[in-house]
Amino acid sequence: MDYIFIICTLAVGHSLFMALTLLIIGKKRANRLLALLLFLLALRVGKSVVGMFFLPGMVYELSAVGVVAMAAIGPVLVLLVKSLFVTSPPSRNIYWHFLPAALLPFILPLSGWKVLGPAYYTITLHVLIYIILCYWLVWSNRSLFRTDDLKWKWALNLLAAVSLLWCSFVLQVTVYQRLIYAVNVITAALVFYALSLWAIKRARIFLPDPRQKSEPTDTEAYEALGKQIRQMLEAEQIFTDPNLTVTSLAARLKVQPYLLSRAINYFFKKSFSELLIQYRIKKAEQLLLSPQHKNYTVEAIAFESGFNTPSAFYAAFKKIHKTTPARFKVGN
Repeated sequence: MDYIFIICTLAVGHSLFMALTLLIIGKKRANRLLALLLFLLALRVGKSVVGMFFLPGMVYELSAVGVVAMAAIGPVLVLLVKSLFVTSPPSRNIYWHFLPAALLPFILPLSGWKVLGPAYYTITLHVLIYIILCYWLVWSNRSLFRTDDLKWKWALNLLAAVSLLWCSFVLQVTVYQRLIYAVNVITAALVFYALSLWAIKRARIFLPDPRQKSEPTDTEAYEALGKQIRQMLEAEQIFTDPNLTVTSLAARLKVQPYLLSRAINYFFKKSFSELLIQYRIKKAEQLLLSPQHKNYTVEAIAFESGFNTPSAFYAAFKKIHKTTPARFKVGN
């Protein structure tokens, strides 16, 4: 079974290398979270083979490492997905989700490892719940998130990769055989390298935010491009196109999508998705309060403002105004 050791070393080593690279190339929140996720996955995958080949007498301790790592994977994944599309800091309430990962290092040894088995099953289910939560998050916000199509594809690929790894974790928990360890390690290696291949071709999305550090020439270019985008948003109202994406707007402006995203981050202090929502909601407010549009239904206003579904409009409007469009109209 030496090949398991070799594959595991390559997989875990590559994951740790990716995590270190992300920490070095920039201080973006998404980079730090992805680095942490890769580190946790490396712990979960690597501990099995370390126990098998090097520390067979520390089964309980190494298993505890795997459980603790898994307990943190779910919350980190949610934070990572949100950070791709939302620039504002996460709510402090999210940190309560890390409570199981914080308590398990104390609970497991104090129980004499008696709860280790149930904890493994429980935390495996715990990860699944967070994976489902992430899928629900991207799907329920698809009309907004999909506009930033590069990050949208990255989020879906990342979720698919973690889902595949979770399936291998389930096999390892339910079928305790050395062959399953091999499947788990090989799956992890394939996932890590597949993510790397995808990311290398789109490496620009991992580079530092221009607000944190940029050369003067870059700043001037972002400023000029930002003004051009603002002109198109306000004069041409391009945001009313429900199919507008980073890529399509970048093609129209004859720039690379990553440059467009950076210019928006620098000039507007928002992500592309947040910028569209801002202009679309502002347009919807005008239509709701306009006497000329008093016969428009709320659904019609949603489409006129650029939303491709009424549900997306309702969700975005209520998030900003804490009330429904109909009540907003009556109250004003």
